[in-house]
Amino acid sequence: MATLLHFLRSLAATLLLSFLLSLSGLALLLGGLMLLSLSPMGLLSDPLYVQVSRFLQAFGRGDRTEGMIAIALTLGTVAAVLFVFSAYKRSQRTEWHLAATKE
Repeated sequence: MATLLHFLRSLAATLLLSFLLSLSGLALLLGGLMLLSLSPMGLLSDPLYVQVSRFLQAFGRGDRTEGMIAIALTLGTVAAVLFVFSAYKRSQRTEWHLAATKE
């Protein structure tokens, strides 16, 4: 039972951290492009800001914030699936090593 609780706690931490990291990464990208638009690099960063905004709006039904959350949820889910897969492969490897040492 303790092993299952440890696994679920690690899974929840993986999901939460990957969600927050991807959300903060997207927010930093948008914020950085907004700050660059105030500098002399504004001629280059303004078209990038518009394209990133359109990209996020496509995933968020017209709202950039919803797009950021949708992408972050997707990346969090993918990270959780990869965590479960690696835990499964680790358990298979452990069982194989135990079976190999019995012979």
